[in-house]
Amino acid sequence: MSKQQLMDFIVAAKNDESLKAQLKNAQPEEIIRIAQKAGFNFSEEIKGRFRNRWAGVYSCPQRSDVDEICPALCPPGFKSLTEYSQSTCSPWDTQEKYDFRSGVKYN
Repeated sequence: MSKQQLMDFIVAAKNDESLKAQLKNAQPEEIIRIAQKAGFNFSEEIKGRFRNRWAGVYSCPQRSDVDEICPALCPPGFKSLTEYSQSTCSPWDTQEKYDFRSGVKYN
């Protein structure tokens, strides 16, 4: 299960100083490579979330943890990944703005 892989990755990154150091300045594709090298097999959906920096996702419990372990993922000018991702959508959206498996924006 990919969401479980993401949660396991978060726990590992919080507990492993070496992994945490590798992720500190990593950008999306590098984060995916580091995770894969560490044995985590993300689904295309999770990879898409990293690639798009959680754009179009108004609420995601793991986003704050990802922001903590991958601080460089937050685009310049934003305080957090949460602030950025919420700025790309509305709290009234009933579905995410992007199909993270394909990278296509929904209309």
